[in-house]
Amino acid sequence: MKPFICALLLSLSQLPAHAQAPATDETKAAAKAPAADETKAAAAEEAAAGAKAMMQRLFAQDSTEKELQALAKEANKIGVPRQQIIEAKLVWGLRQQNTPFLAKILPEVEILAGSFDPANAAAIPNAETLKAFIAYIKALKAADAHDAAGFKKNILEAIWLSPQQSAVFLQAMEKFQLEAKMAALVIDLKIPLTTSMGEATTLKDQLGGKKALLLDFWASWCGPCMALMPALKEKAKALSSHGIVVAAMNKDDASAEATAEATAERIRLELDAPLPWLVEPAERPYTKELEIATIPRMVLLSPEGKVLFNGHPEDPALWVALKKIDSTIEAPGH
Repeated sequence: MKPFICALLLSLSQLPAHAQAPATDETKAAAKAPAADETKAAAAEEAAAGAKAMMQRLFAQDSTEKELQALAKEANKIGVPRQQIIEAKLVWGLRQQNTPFLAKILPEVEILAGSFDPANAAAIPNAETLKAFIAYIKALKAADAHDAAGFKKNILEAIWLSPQQSAVFLQAMEKFQLEAKMAALVIDLKIPLTTSMGEATTLKDQLGGKKALLLDFWASWCGPCMALMPALKEKAKALSSHGIVVAAMNKDDASAEATAEATAERIRLELDAPLPWLVEPAERPYTKELEIATIPRMVLLSPEGKVLFNGHPEDPALWVALKKIDSTIEAPGH
């Protein structure tokens, strides 16, 4: 499964090639100036370069909310069109799946929809797409409020307005439906498991008296799973001080070459990651109950077996769920 944030902006993952730096008074004047006026030409080039750099910074994927707000003010001062600044905010909020932020900027996005100029666009191709994202934001707000009717109404409106982004909106629908199922589910933490070293254990044993258990479902044949192993190691290190146990749950099948335990143990030794390495039984009880159709997948469980999160390891919603357990937990880069 692709990260939710990656699927979200299929056409907006970077500053589009057609996006232009804003035309300043200097650049307009330089276009009319004689070629010999090298001083004005140099000033115009410098202004254009500065504006282009600002656009790149506005649409940077790794900015924090505070950095984005500061950049927006700076961009406004140097003459970046208001439309492009709002687009940058929208793209950031969509990438981060930050519903409170999106709700905060929704009024200015709705105003922009009434005066959207495709010729001045930085990331959103047309007004219909912008309106689709407005409906999408309303759907996210409804999801947060557990308003199924409101979610359905707005997500269908988003699909109708922008069929090109339907994969994004359908994924949100699937996520909403899964979360509704998970909210009513209680996992049996006493199902017998083995560790990578063949020792008998259970999820209840691994939890001990801690606040929560974060399970990473993976397999050695899953490229994305293996690519995220360093991040898993970092999560285990960072969350242990907050009373959260992070464990790897291997889904490899036994083969003529090795058992699932042997495969998991090999990866454990290669990564030198000090966290529990578990092997799911061949019957896949947790995979079935948690409806894990794709990996990598992370599941956050309470000591009672309630599902607090079930999704991709890079979904920002994971950190929202973790902060509900301990408000001092911060996502990387924040």
